[in-house]
Amino acid sequence: MPEVRTTIISRLPTRLRVKKTHSLSPGMRAALLLLLAAGLLALSVFGAASFLHQDSPHEIAIMTTADLHGHIFPYANETGATVGGIERIAGAKDAIAADVDGWVLLSAGDDLTGPLYATYDGEPELEAMSLAGYTAACPGNHEFDYGAAHYLNATRHAGFPLLSANLKIDDPALASVIRPSAVIEVDGIRCGLFGLITPDLALITNPGPNVTVDPDYVGVARNEVKALREEGAGFVVVLSHMGAACDEDLARQVGGIDLIVGGHDHTYVCESVDGPEGWTTVIVHDGSQGESLGVLRCAITGDGIEDWQWETVPMDKSVGADPAVREYLAPFRAAMEAQEQEAIGESTVPIDAVKAHLRTQEMPLGDLVADAWLAWFGEADLAVVNGGGIRGDRVFPAGPVTRGMLAEILPFGNEIVIVSMNGTEVRRMLEMSASALGPEFQGIQESGFLQVGGVRMTIDPGRPGYAAVYDEKAIREVLCEGARVESVLVREEGAWVPIEDDTMYTVLVNGYLADGGDGYALFAGIPEGRKIRTGVKAIEPVEAYVRERSPLTPVTDGRITCASPDSPSPVVVPA
Repeated sequence: MPEVRTTIISRLPTRLRVKKTHSLSPGMRAALLLLLAAGLLALSVFGAASFLHQDSPHEIAIMTTADLHGHIFPYANETGATVGGIERIAGAKDAIAADVDGWVLLSAGDDLTGPLYATYDGEPELEAMSLAGYTAACPGNHEFDYGAAHYLNATRHAGFPLLSANLKIDDPALASVIRPSAVIEVDGIRCGLFGLITPDLALITNPGPNVTVDPDYVGVARNEVKALREEGAGFVVVLSHMGAACDEDLARQVGGIDLIVGGHDHTYVCESVDGPEGWTTVIVHDGSQGESLGVLRCAITGDGIEDWQWETVPMDKSVGADPAVREYLAPFRAAMEAQEQEAIGESTVPIDAVKAHLRTQEMPLGDLVADAWLAWFGEADLAVVNGGGIRGDRVFPAGPVTRGMLAEILPFGNEIVIVSMNGTEVRRMLEMSASALGPEFQGIQESGFLQVGGVRMTIDPGRPGYAAVYDEKAIREVLCEGARVESVLVREEGAWVPIEDDTMYTVLVNGYLADGGDGYALFAGIPEGRKIRTGVKAIEPVEAYVRERSPLTPVTDGRITCASPDSPSPVVVPA
């Protein structure tokens, strides 16, 4: 459980004032309606009024969330405490709004993913966020997990602007609902907002051919800041789903940005960064999954920002729930709980789904998924599963294995694709996987480390790794072929034998990898005539495997061996 974090931004040339963290109470929706009726939060897009000069400071609360990942109901965190939920975010927002002159509630993206998104097309998430009073949001990579058409269908439930300035969208319908920027008026002060999404979008999700990203986020931001200032914005905020490193780079290179509300890394960040011409930009990240609400209080006058104070407030049981949001979500919660609680098998040992483990080493869960696919498709030779395709990021206790647990572990709904590959291509694929161990990532994302079945391999992470420069999912230039894979064995007539370069093998992958996801341009370059798109979802063989073979005792069997156990630990960057 995160603590209440209060940070003073000490490098700004302003007078600083510390305020205590507020105790939060439920049921402040009436106060919010009064604020709205009074016009304290009037939304307009690119209006003509200029920044209003005020003699006395106006205290504004900028409230933030990022990376909800479908956690719209309160849930048990790793300590067992019940945290999060949009009903609590709404309750906290109401209490804070009642104590300031004006407020906004912003999301830095990745609100939609997982079984809830797959089942209800974003309806409960975005409708609840609208009821909670969200002012604006930027899309993250997970909004596109099921393709641009799925996200377009979801956007009709958003009662607030969706902003992304560096998305290039060829689909007119989607382009009409994702705008580059907006200007809102908060207590008479014009605030410009624009969004930015990770340049790695095509590598880590499935936006499709009509959605691409301008990688020059610095140039895009300069243009947006100029336009917003010309429209009279006296305060400019970026909603960024690019990660802290990109946020810091942006702040160093672009002046005129007052605040970057970031996400994508699932971390807590509060810092000020000096940029061009003496400009200072504040960057805040508030963690993930709604476990905390970020609250930035700032006093603003006609002369600019007088002071700042940042808090991350835990969304625990002390926070009163908004009754309207809770009532709206109740039927969705009941339906999901009934589905999730159905036991389909049992594990005699805990099941480790921790992200940092699945993306750096052979894991029992990875072996189980790959073996389940091979059991389903009995004639296949190999199965590979990208570590980023296995989710949960926690250790599930021994005991019943439920449908909800499997849906959390395999949330993306990708179909399994049978790919015909020669031995040279298989070896190259495994070399690409070994490069995901870092410490530098040049081509394959760290989420692209492969869990495998039907193959045994020895790798040396201390040797040069595969590296390439990409243009979206196509390789522009190979910098290093890689030399980490020392041996590859496949099963033949019950024995493990060295792979043959010219022999053809049938390899099971998910549709995301088959289309070049996580940097696997190798798959994207294989002709469709060598791919069979089965229509079988990744989760289906696993559910059948668990039902048929319970009780399970998942273990590793040495199918991935590291030749240099003393090599430096790889760098793992959340995605």
